[in-house]
Amino acid sequence: MENYNIHLNQNRSRPEFENKKEPDDEIDLREYINVLIKRKWAVITIFFIAVIAAVVISLLISPVYEAISLVKIGKIEGVNIETPAETQEIFARRTILKQIATKLNLPEDMNIETVAKIFTIEPSADSLLKIKGKAETPEKSVEITDVVTDVLIERHKKIFTEAEEMINLEMENILKNKEKTGKDIENAKEDIVRLEQDIKKYEQEIAKRDNAQSDAQGRITESYINLLATVKNQKESKEAQILNLEQSLVNLDQLLKQKEYEMSYQTKTTEIEIPATPPETRISPKRKQMVMIAGILGLFVGVLYAFGAEYFSKEKA
Repeated sequence: MENYNIHLNQNRSRPEFENKKEPDDEIDLREYINVLIKRKWAVITIFFIAVIAAVVISLLISPVYEAISLVKIGKIEGVNIETPAETQEIFARRTILKQIATKLNLPEDMNIETVAKIFTIEPSADSLLKIKGKAETPEKSVEITDVVTDVLIERHKKIFTEAEEMINLEMENILKNKEKTGKDIENAKEDIVRLEQDIKKYEQEIAKRDNAQSDAQGRITESYINLLATVKNQKESKEAQILNLEQSLVNLDQLLKQKEYEMSYQTKTTEIEIPATPPETRISPKRKQMVMIAGILGLFVGVLYAFGAEYFSKEKA
C-alpha cells in the first residue's frame, strides 16, 4: 500500500500533470491560416471591391490644382506696410472676399465662405507672403492667385501712396524750417552788427565824458554805461541764439538726410517676387494614397468577415 502511494505521487509530479490545458484553450495558428485559405475568395473579393470603389471615387472627385505666387511686402521707413497676420485677417473680411469674387466674375449668389476656401495667404519668410489659388484647372488656379495678388498689391499701393505723401510733406516742412532757421540766423547776425555799432557809439560817448565834473554830465555818463551794459547783454543773447539756431540747422540737415535715406532705401512698395505659373500636378485627389488606404481597409474587413463567417458557421453546426 505504501509503495502504491509513492508511485501515485511520483506520477502526479510528472510534467503531464502540471498546468494541463484543455484542447479548446490552445491557440493554433494553423487554424487561422486554414480559415483564411478556406475563405480566401471572400477576402479577395472584399479587397478588390474596396480598391475598385476607391478608384471610381477618386476618378469622380474633381481634381484640384494649386498655383503659388511669392509676394514681398513693402516697407514704409523700414517698417512693413502690414504684418502677415494683419494681411491674413484683412483677407478674411467680407468686403475683400466680395472684391475678389467680383474680379473673378463669380456668381453673385455664391457663398462668401466658398470664396475664402479657394485661396490661402501664408507667411513664407521675412516680409514674404505665399499666395495660393486652388481650382479645377491649372489655368484657373493661376487666375485666382493673380487676382488675390492684385487685390493685395492695390491695397498696399494705396497705403504706400498715403504714407509717401506724408513723408514728402514732412520733408517739405523740414526744408521750410531750414529756410526759416537760416533767415533767423542772418537776422540775428544783422542784429549783432547793429548792437556792435551801438556798443562802439556808447563807448565813445562814455570816453568823451571821462573827465566830466558836473552832476549832469555824470548822470549822462551813467546812462550811457547802463545802455552799454544792456546792449552787451543783448549781443551775448543774440550770439547764444545763433549757436542754438546753428545747432537746430545741423539737426534739421541730419533729419532731412535720414528721411531721404528712408525714402530711397527703406520705403518700397509691395512687389511680386515670383509670379504664379500653371501647376503641372494636382494636389488632390491623391489617387494612389486613396487606393492604398482602401486596399488596407478592404483586406482588414475581408479578414474580419472570414473569421466572423467561420465562427457563425460553427455556431449553427
